[in-house]
Amino acid sequence: MAAVVAAGTMTSPAAAYVPAYTFAGIADWDRDRHQDVIARDAAGDLWLYPGESRRGYSGAARARIGNGWQGYTFAGVADWDRDGHQDIVARDGGGDLWLYRGQSKRRPSTAARVQIGNGWQGFTFAGIADWDRDGHQDIVARDGGGDLWLYRGQSRRGYSTARPVKIGNGWQGYDFAGVEDWDRDRHQDIVARDSGGDLWLYRGQSKRRPSTAARVQIGNGWQGYDFAGVADWDRDRHQDIVTRDGDGDLWLYPGESKRGYSTQPRVQIGNGW
Repeated sequence: MAAVVAAGTMTSPAAAYVPAYTFAGIADWDRDRHQDVIARDAAGDLWLYPGESRRGYSGAARARIGNGWQGYTFAGVADWDRDGHQDIVARDGGGDLWLYRGQSKRRPSTAARVQIGNGWQGFTFAGIADWDRDGHQDIVARDGGGDLWLYRGQSRRGYSTARPVKIGNGWQGYDFAGVEDWDRDRHQDIVARDSGGDLWLYRGQSKRRPSTAARVQIGNGWQGYDFAGVADWDRDRHQDIVTRDGDGDLWLYPGESKRGYSTQPRVQIGNGW
């Protein structure tokens, strides 16, 4: 991502800024064909910020879709149970993993949460996607030793019986932007930032073992950003990165489905985040 990620175009983080929101992820939550941002505020309320598939501010009003979300760590937003509605997968403070079933509406869901795992303490979530292309959403996560694991889903509202598979090692020091098919080769990829602020594409191969594809640098100067997620925000068929800078501004970094820097300029799509 060239002009998009050149260090000189970045906004310097403000040391005193306290983020107002924690991102759950990006998905078409209300099924209107536009990607939305889902985020928790400091009081524990969960909000839907409806997108409009545009490179600019959305004119749609935010909607509260939950409360009492303090203490949760988000794995991601995806249609976990394959019922046509986007869901939230999150870990509580005790290490239990929960499925919060969505209903494609701009208000709190009436569906009961379901426990789908336990013992998730110490894991950092990369994201949720159909990594092995078997039609089921999976969780990609890093353990405390830097190993990367594939936790295979089965599109069910309960524990998966599939065994986890190690798909990488040496992932210490990375911050995950998300898991999506960045280069549009029909394989899910991982987009992540290293400790030096460089952005990398880790190409997947839809297999349940480490990928043999070489990583590709797609950006630099990404220090100080918090990732909201990776999705086709502007509906141009290219995956994009949505991220918050140190001043609380929200930015769209348009992708071009390429294994290299994007030539598209970044666009501010929000403030006060």
